[in-house]
Amino acid sequence: MTTFQTGKLLDFFKYFDPSNRNHVDGVLRLQDDIEETDVSMLTDLAPWVQLFRAPLEQSAPVTKKVDNSWAGVVNAAAIAGAKFPELLAAQWALESGFGKHPAAPNNFWGIKGGGQRPERYCTQKTTSEYVNGQWITVCAWFRNFDSIQQGADYVVNRWYKDFNNFNGINRASTREEAAKLLVREGYATDPHYSSKLIALMDQYHVAAVPEPPVFTNLMLDVPYFSQIDSDTAHGSRMCFSSTCAMAVDYLCPDVLEGHKDDFYLKRVLEYGDTTEPYAQLSALDFFGLTAAFRQDLDVIDIEEQLRFGFPVPVGVLHTGPSSAPGGNGHWLLVVGATDDNFIVHDPFGEMNLIDGGYTKNTNGEYMSYARDLFKARWTVEGDCSGWGLIFS
Repeated sequence: MTTFQTGKLLDFFKYFDPSNRNHVDGVLRLQDDIEETDVSMLTDLAPWVQLFRAPLEQSAPVTKKVDNSWAGVVNAAAIAGAKFPELLAAQWALESGFGKHPAAPNNFWGIKGGGQRPERYCTQKTTSEYVNGQWITVCAWFRNFDSIQQGADYVVNRWYKDFNNFNGINRASTREEAAKLLVREGYATDPHYSSKLIALMDQYHVAAVPEPPVFTNLMLDVPYFSQIDSDTAHGSRMCFSSTCAMAVDYLCPDVLEGHKDDFYLKRVLEYGDTTEPYAQLSALDFFGLTAAFRQDLDVIDIEEQLRFGFPVPVGVLHTGPSSAPGGNGHWLLVVGATDDNFIVHDPFGEMNLIDGGYTKNTNGEYMSYARDLFKARWTVEGDCSGWGLIFS
């Protein structure tokens, strides 16, 4: 009897088909077994039921690293769409002591959180509030952010821009007026909040907002493996394994032996099928790499990984025209980029990005795929919908 690895149960529900009688009977049998073991596991109060039904906290996609500095926050505010980026930097300075004392991870603006289980995405901390003409100390939950840019996006999207029925402070004609609007709209209880922000902006004013970093051409010297020459029976369907094997051989040299992607595939099959993300993540972990399977990636994530020296395994739809791509999916490795193209190691050869299919299956090393056509086949559900693995 084989004992499933941690997380394997997810694979069954990922491919659950309610029209498949075996799938339905299998789930009903699982329910019967759970009832015999512990009937409380199938009640509304069961922890897994509450977690399953809980509202999903949406996180912003990973973005470029932002310096924890006045200039860095000004730049982040400009990217987020603040009309007066220095105002967000002044809030950063005032709320966190110039970035030294965040209220929570990457929360430099005192953004509070809550909900039924705030401990899942918030940090509890004491803070001072101005109530009924005097300062008091209270304990509150503050929202965690994955990055400074994510925190800046949150503040700008909800306070600077129009949000739901709220008119954002971007409507102000001057930064001084915008600072006063923050107080009027209830951002802070300190009656002198706006004057403090104005004083900070006057003191640390910069002549111009820096432009977002411009991407420069980059190429990683990653070895190329073709799935076509596999000595196994999996060659036609091992694009995911060949792609990951290339990344392993680049980031962890000398751990793969012989026919390297076949060697890597053997380890993958010990955890599951070559097409399963869980099996790939387990194999990568065995060979010394930590990775996360993501379905919310965009071009900025690829560029960031390349800058850090990581190639990027991505899943694309390789059949049908670029205007309506289809198929079961194909994996390839992004190893470089220019202003117009992504450079990839495609384990199946050279893809016809316009019409679908493959132009040739001889050598897919350092293929130059136009950014717009690549993105059409990668982020098929819109921005921030790309499938891929992110290394750390």
